Amino acid sequence: MSLFTSFNAGVSGLQSSQAGLNTTAHNLANTKTQGYTRQQNINKDTYYQTIKTTTNSTLQVGYGTTIATIRQIRNEFLDKEYRKEVSRQTFYEVQYNTATEIEDILGETEGVEFNDVLSDIWQTVQDLSTNPESITNRKLFITQAESFLEKAQNVYSALKSYQVNLNSQIENQVTSINKIADQIAELNTKISAAEASGLENANDYRDARNLLLDQLAEYTNYDYYEDSTGQVNVRINNAPLVDESRSYHMACKNIKNQKYDEATGTYTDIESSPMYTVVWEKNGYGEVYDINRAYSQEEETDMGSLLGILTARGKNVGVYTDIVQNPTSYELENYNNTTGNCLLEKVEAQFDLLIHKIVTAVNDAFAPNVDADLTGVSGTDAKGNAMPALTNAKVLDANNCLVGADDDETIGTEVFTRKGQGSRYTVYTVNGPVTTTDENGNTITLTKENVAADGTKTYSLYVYNEEDADDKNTLYTLQNLEVNSSLKENYSYLPVKGNPATGNYGTYLQTPYENILASWRKEDTALDPNALSKYGADGFYDAMVGNLATQGSVWKSIMENQTKETESIEDKRQQIAGVSTEEEMTSLLMYQHAYNAASRYITTVDAMLQHLIERLG
Repeated sequence: MSLFTSFNAGVSGLQSSQAGLNTTAHNLANTKTQGYTRQQNINKDTYYQTIKTTTNSTLQVGYGTTIATIRQIRNEFLDKEYRKEVSRQTFYEVQYNTATEIEDILGETEGVEFNDVLSDIWQTVQDLSTNPESITNRKLFITQAESFLEKAQNVYSALKSYQVNLNSQIENQVTSINKIADQIAELNTKISAAEASGLENANDYRDARNLLLDQLAEYTNYDYYEDSTGQVNVRINNAPLVDESRSYHMACKNIKNQKYDEATGTYTDIESSPMYTVVWEKNGYGEVYDINRAYSQEEETDMGSLLGILTARGKNVGVYTDIVQNPTSYELENYNNTTGNCLLEKVEAQFDLLIHKIVTAVNDAFAPNVDADLTGVSGTDAKGNAMPALTNAKVLDANNCLVGADDDETIGTEVFTRKGQGSRYTVYTVNGPVTTTDENGNTITLTKENVAADGTKTYSLYVYNEEDADDKNTLYTLQNLEVNSSLKENYSYLPVKGNPATGNYGTYLQTPYENILASWRKEDTALDPNALSKYGADGFYDAMVGNLATQGSVWKSIMENQTKETESIEDKRQQIAGVSTEEEMTSLLMYQHAYNAASRYITTVDAMLQHLIERLG
């Protein structure tokens, strides 16, 4: 090997040492930079000159060293694990925070716990039962009924407002995801261009992209892979978010509720919800997430704060009909995939079910219904419309119900009415008495006999306007309830006196209050279709709040465990990828010594060259 070749070898040593110093300095300068990955020089021999080859060996002379690559010290397995665990952590963090917000709403309504509101209406019913003839007690009862309903609606309204206001969080997260997607696509282009020559790695760009992928994992679960050009492709539920240098955006739009038509086997849009769903803007994949299926850890559908918000919120405002009593297997599966899967929607439905139980107990006590077979019965209503052909129907027990204290002894007056329905009953004038039999075989007359001044008799049949789950206007739901305006104007309409048809003239009976209190206590209402336990009004509310607290505690535990797991994985990542100033200072000294050694080597070669030139010259 010539001295000039040796000189080149020394120069390559200087260059490699200088590159090592630069990389080490770069590491030290970015010790506190978020997302920065420690870099390391990988050296390789440049090439060799073969001097002599024998059957046993080859004599080669090296021409120095060069930088093969400047690599990032990063573990891809830990990256994927971190992103998976942090995504699950944020999902359960949303569930827990939602449970906490709901507890605050239930526990504090205008400075009063709702449990106190239930106690007040219970006490008022008891007070009225002791002296129903007192106008003051009747007035107090109607006033307390208004207060009860107002406070219940305030709670329900607060739950709905919180539910709808989550739109802003959804919008913000969608905007953040879109921004991250744009930045990843931009970095893909930069990385591909920088690494096209194969001479260098765009490590700083890669750090920025990895940090964005970490941030994206907080919002949503996703799959990703890096192609041969160094560009990362990102998929959410098999739909592209980033495809090389192109990003696809999400958008928010109002949910459209649909109704299934059994005759045609199709769904039709019936109304728009005020709540947002998340859809893809232009890639043709429709909705980003399917929240019509219960989330599952096994299927990894419990990941990401955006899906967490959509799941906790639900797609609709919950009503009591969502909690089916004694469900079929199909109804139970549907509940678990919809209302039962969405905390806010479920609590709204449970709360509405509680109010429905109390409201219908009060109404049924003052205006009791009986089941009747009306086959063959005909008549007309007040507008002259013909009575529809009915078989099994509910009608007012006109001869056993109590009557009002007014001069007309009005019957069938309910305390709580449906805004969209109007009257509790449709009154039909029929040609004669309509009867049925009770469980003991006794005949019950269902019509009220009306005698005109000339002695002419007519008969009124009070047919109950049934609730229809497909028509919310017919439901005794908090969205549709109000205190009967006629009672607020005249307390005498409240049925508190015995019915003259049964020989009770001017007497005030205890029957309605006994029935209210019995219904209040009757454990006939399931909080959850999956559970066998049934509750009365007090037990139902306590169980609802207790279950919410238990579920919140479970989510808190999962969230805390996920936080620990995420921190543990991040610690492992930092042990590998993080910059240690002590290690870097050691590397700095190593490269300084290597640089000095290469310098001395060059100095020695230079002296030898000078000596040869002087002696030979």
